Formats: sequence, C-alpha cells, structure tokens
Amino acid sequence: MRFLRVALCVACLPVAALRADDGKEEKQAPEDIPNFNQLDEYIYIPKSTLSIGTRFYFRGPKTTYSGQGTNPSTVNPGADDTVLVPNISRTYIDGTVEPDQRMVTINAGLGGQTTVPIAPDGRTNTWGYDNASQLLPNGNIAFHTYSSEITDTDSHDVSGTANAGIELILDRDMGKIGKRWTWSMTAGFSISDIHSSAYIAVPSTLTTLTDTYDLFGQVPPAPPYNSPNNITQAVFGVGGSVVSGTSTASASQAIVQQILLGNLPLNRTETPTLEDTTNRYFIEGAYYTLRVGPTITMPVGGKFKLNVSAGPALIYSGSTLNILEDLNVATGEDFTTLYQKQNTKILPGYYVDVNLQYQLTDTAGFYFGGLYQGAGTYSQSVPSGTSPSTGAGLSYNSRIDFSGQEGVKGGLTVRF
Repeated sequence: MRFLRVALCVACLPVAALRADDGKEEKQAPEDIPNFNQLDEYIYIPKSTLSIGTRFYFRGPKTTYSGQGTNPSTVNPGADDTVLVPNISRTYIDGTVEPDQRMVTINAGLGGQTTVPIAPDGRTNTWGYDNASQLLPNGNIAFHTYSSEITDTDSHDVSGTANAGIELILDRDMGKIGKRWTWSMTAGFSISDIHSSAYIAVPSTLTTLTDTYDLFGQVPPAPPYNSPNNITQAVFGVGGSVVSGTSTASASQAIVQQILLGNLPLNRTETPTLEDTTNRYFIEGAYYTLRVGPTITMPVGGKFKLNVSAGPALIYSGSTLNILEDLNVATGEDFTTLYQKQNTKILPGYYVDVNLQYQLTDTAGFYFGGLYQGAGTYSQSVPSGTSPSTGAGLSYNSRIDFSGQEGVKGGLTVRF
C-alpha cells in the first residue's frame, strides 16, 4: 500500500504542474501601453512679424528757395536795329503790325490782267490792336512788349507739409533679454510724398518797350480790331429814295474796311520800372526710406506690447523743382514763365520708432505709435536765363532738408 500511495503521488505530479501553469497563465498581467515620451515633438512657434501700416501727419522735408530769373517777352517786335526797316512782321503783347498786303490790278498785255503789290507808300493795311488805352491823345497808336528781371536776393524758408505715407516692416525674433523682454531684427520700407509750395512777392525790374505808329489822322474802330476787316455797310439812295435794283428804301453791301497804319515805328522807347512780381515756388516728388535695426519688445499687461526700434536708414529722393513767374502788365494779357528741373539723390540717415502693439490673437494684431527720422540735405538748381543788365547767367536754387521729421503711424501685424 505504501508503494501504491507513492506511485499515485508521483503520477499526480505532472497534473499538478499543468494546473499550476494554467493558474499562472490566468493570473498573467496585461501588456503595458507603449511609451511615446521618448519621441521628438514638433510644435511651430511663429518667429516673424509682418506689419503693414500708414504714416499719418508725417512732416515732410523743409525747403529753402533762392535765386533770380528772367521773365522774357513772349512776342517779337523786331530787334532794335530793325526799327527803321519797313514792312516786316512785328508782334506785340497788345497787337500786331504786318507787311502791307494791298494789291493793284494792272494790264498784263494781250488783254490780260494781273495783280501786283502797290508801290510802297510807307503804310500797311494789315495790323490789329487790343486795347483802347493804346490810342494816344496826339492821334498815334502805341504797341507794347514787356519783360522783367527778378532781382530778389533773399532766401525763403518753407516748413515741411504734413502728409501721409505707407510702410512695410518685417521683424524676426532673435531671443530674450532677461525673463520678460525680447529682441528682434527689423527691416522696413516706406514711401512718402514731397510737397512744398510758396507764393512770394519778389522785387523785379520791369522793362516796357513801346513802339509808336502813325494813324495818319484816322480813328480806328473800337478794339479788338484787325485790318483789313470785312463788314456790311448800309446803302441809301439820294434823299432816301429807293436804290435801283432793290425794293426797299435801304440796302446793304459787303465791303472790305481798311485803316492804314505806318509800316514802321515812328519811335521806340524802353522804360525800366521797379515792381514786385509774384513768384510761385513749388517742389513735387516722393522719397523712399529703407531702414534696418534692432527692436526691443516689453510686455505691457496681458495683450499689449511696447516696441522700441532704432537704427540707420537710407533715403532715396526724387523731386521736381518748379518756379512759376507771374508778370502782370498794363496792356494785353498777363503772362507767366515756368522754370523746371528734376533731380534724384541718395542720403544716409537714422530712425527711431516707438509702437504700442495689441495682440488680437496669437498671430494677428494692430499697432499705433510715433516715429522720428532724419537725414542730410541736397540742393537743386535750374537755369533761368541771362541778366539783361549784366549778361550773367541766372538760376533759381532750392535746398531740401530731411532732418527732424516726425509723425504718427498705425496698422496691422501678422505673425508667421
């Protein structure tokens, strides 16, 4: 029996082992969730900011004007050495005197006829005048030309005009300064207008040239009048009777009216007078500003940031200098002379910006601030004739000063 019990125990050992294994399999713990903490994560953080804005009330460059010029006659009365030359074309500001156009018909032989100019008699039938004041008390008529020389020696300063402009700014984050402040590199581009204008009364010497002509006792029709002139003239019979061939007591006919004038001046005078002439000085153009420098950003509250930026700048300016001389005359129409010159220049400078930025979202916002920038100066010059008194060349000059420009600005920002 003893051996039987031992045999049964030995026989049961494999079964117990299998049961033990089954128990272990049933109690085995579930597999762990894989750990991904060791994998690299990529979260994009915007590091660049693009700002698009407008400059308001940005004061343009200061300008200074100076120089002299001439306001030459716009007509041609003939040179002084032609005063005694008859039958040449002469134009004045208040009329014209042309060569005589009268013709006469002569026998050309074999029953034919031809027209030829009449024999010179010191008169012309082709002329015109514009103002009643040209008729002189002695029965003659005067024609005029005018010219002036600006003798101004002063300089005229004009403050810069406030205007608007646009700007485009790109910031790139570079890192932190301390725990809260950050800094970035800034590059910007802006464009603004140049506009300067001034009306100034300047001293000048006005020269009046007067040519006097003989009317031979005739009284011309009221001005404006040009001879020869086609008119319609009433015709009456003797005692107001009916004119033969008509059915009325009066008839009309077309005739050529001619008032004869001397075909050369009786005399010529030139009279200088000191007067004020109105000059308009104005400059039109635009300038571009390129700038680069560091920007320091300081948080102010939850969504506000204060940005301060400063650095070098480069200005490219293109402008046109204009001087418009306005000459008022006693007879005839007033006339003007325009002198004009274009110029471009590159100037080094500097800038300082202070902006308060409000962040609407993580990537969008707007800003408002002020700016101050400065650069050098450049000059423009335009030739303006030759002095009648000295024979020296004259010119008008201007200086454009980009120092001390300030203004305010605002716009939108986008981070990317």
